[in-house]
Amino acid sequence: MAIRVGDVIRVWDRHTRPPKFKRHICICPQKQLFLRINSRALFPPHMIIRSDGADFLDADSYVELQQLVRHYALEITEADVLGRLTRTHVTALIVSVKACSALSQEMKDLILERLSQY
Repeated sequence: MAIRVGDVIRVWDRHTRPPKFKRHICICPQKQLFLRINSRALFPPHMIIRSDGADFLDADSYVELQQLVRHYALEITEADVLGRLTRTHVTALIVSVKACSALSQEMKDLILERLSQY
């Protein structure tokens, strides 16, 4: 099954210390770019994402807005697709990305363009 913009996957995240399985939101399947979800507000800026109506979350969580994470194709192929963002989540993410000062304009444009396809 091909991964789509807005899909939430559980993938091996080699960028964390120590590396571990994490949830990520697909932003660009072609470039293999994702936003990481954390169970705690660890790395500002972030956006809270409520678990109500989100079958891919166990509890309220936080989307990191400081960078996009790139995963290898094999990691994505082996990942579990847990669900999809709701339209409400996408709208909140668009507002948060527009207001985020940590992301470059190029990254913002990419994220916003991809989310507009949702």
